[in-house]
Amino acid sequence: MALKQDSALSEFLKDIKLISSMKKSKKYDDLTLPEYPFDAELLNASPLYRQSREDYLELGGQFRARMISVPRSLSSHDLFSDVIEYSPVLSEMEWFIKNHEETADAEFACESLLSYSGISIYHEQNHRILWRFLPPAPTEQRALSRYLNFAEALVVMLDLALADQIGKKLSLPLERTKTIYRTTNAAARTGKTTKQYHQYLMAIFFASYLLLEGAYREDIPNAVDYIFPKNKTQNKDAVKRSLDISELFINVTNAEWQSRNWKKASEALIQFHNQNPEPTFYISEDPLDFENEFQIVHSILNHFAL
Repeated sequence: MALKQDSALSEFLKDIKLISSMKKSKKYDDLTLPEYPFDAELLNASPLYRQSREDYLELGGQFRARMISVPRSLSSHDLFSDVIEYSPVLSEMEWFIKNHEETADAEFACESLLSYSGISIYHEQNHRILWRFLPPAPTEQRALSRYLNFAEALVVMLDLALADQIGKKLSLPLERTKTIYRTTNAAARTGKTTKQYHQYLMAIFFASYLLLEGAYREDIPNAVDYIFPKNKTQNKDAVKRSLDISELFINVTNAEWQSRNWKKASEALIQFHNQNPEPTFYISEDPLDFENEFQIVHSILNHFAL
């Protein structure tokens, strides 16, 4: 079967070949999810990916191998269940790579595979982990919406940090297969001290939060520079990467999920924090007044050694 140079199938085959060249290690077998694509490779490649898995398992998290499409997963209200479902498609993917030329419609088969393997376990784990980091949530709808967007911005920040740790060569094909959700660039870590990279991730978090809260895209660079005035060069790159969040996710997926599920989310968060003595975490209505909010972000970055 002749493939167009730029076809989705051709790109997919090249991506899988590159990802499959990544090293694995038997010492992470106890952490590896059976039949989850490229899990063993990522556990070996990234300390951040490993820590997320270890943290999730330590809090009692479980996994269930069960066929689940991307639309069904995105529409689920249960970001709070400590059982994460994933599609066990690794063997199917490996078979397809070897036999795609004998498949009647290989392009369609490729699309079908990706429609069942497009949820990042790493991203889902981090949601569950971060609920435990955050203080108790407010119950009023608008205040809770800010809280949920705050949590989402933290997860976005960790998605980008994972891509930075893996590097551009591998993060791009992993992003295209949706094993991870973001890619990196040459400027992300180059020449940065640990403190500078920490501030860079803070800027990514802040820009992502503003975007999720509905700020105008053209206003976000000035807001980030106001908060981090000594880092304007790296702020520019941080904002650019944050603005890659799709408008469809912000305006449809995220907004509709909150509209449908905010009451269930509130009930779940009450259960998470029913023995937490901290006061309710009311996020400032004006992000330019963030203080305690940034302390929480700092604690998360420190926890993950970023």
